[in-house]
Amino acid sequence: MNKHLNLLYFSATDTTAQVVKAVADGMNCSVIENNITLPKEREHNFIFGEDDLVIIGVPVYGGRVPAFLTDYFTRVKGNNTVAIFIVVYGNRHYDDALLELRDIFEEKGFIGIAGGAFIGEHSFTNKVGTGKPDQKDLEIARRFGAEIKEELSRIKDEDLSNLPGLSVAGNYPYKERKPMPVMLPETNERCAKCGVCAELCPMGAIDFNNYSNINAVECISCCRCIKKCPVGAKSMNHELLEKITQVLIDNFSTVKNEPKLYI
Repeated sequence: MNKHLNLLYFSATDTTAQVVKAVADGMNCSVIENNITLPKEREHNFIFGEDDLVIIGVPVYGGRVPAFLTDYFTRVKGNNTVAIFIVVYGNRHYDDALLELRDIFEEKGFIGIAGGAFIGEHSFTNKVGTGKPDQKDLEIARRFGAEIKEELSRIKDEDLSNLPGLSVAGNYPYKERKPMPVMLPETNERCAKCGVCAELCPMGAIDFNNYSNINAVECISCCRCIKKCPVGAKSMNHELLEKITQVLIDNFSTVKNEPKLYI
């Protein structure tokens, strides 16, 4: 099976990007990369065809595909397009996110051939999922890509519609989205006014004229600005966030989850 390999991923803190690219590396072929982390990249309406293979990667937010991405994905179309679904979670659990991602795209003309749930360092604290994905995880991802490529080489295009449906973990109805209070990053006196935070904000929520001014409606508390600030001028200081983070540390800092693969 000869397909054009495409990547389509959102990765605020770079963990999802690492996994998706490792899977692609394992397939050992040229790649068209579509990184939709920044708002300007989500202005495109992607249309994929029968000659395409798409690796779709998203982080897990509260056991689900991030809500703003489910809205955006209505503008991505497939036509008997083979797809690989990847979710990356912060070492707690991926709950229904992988199932939801599969359902979103299979309803839009994509044929799921494989899926995977990988661990990434939690965006709220480096004490949970520390250093993930590590080299072992990325090697698993590369081997996964190679295995998928081998499997695809045995399938004829005309047989795609007769493949058994891809089965992944998860439940429907999906886990309920719990509303979260507004938790905005704060800016301290170390701010060098370099503008990196505003340039890299996935939601365009940071004011370019005042980097401490953050749009509470748009901010998704992804912590990208905190991770990317070169002088450590951003931090999240919120009582509820501190409680959530402590629960995560108490329950998941020593848990050794492994990637889950479906093919």
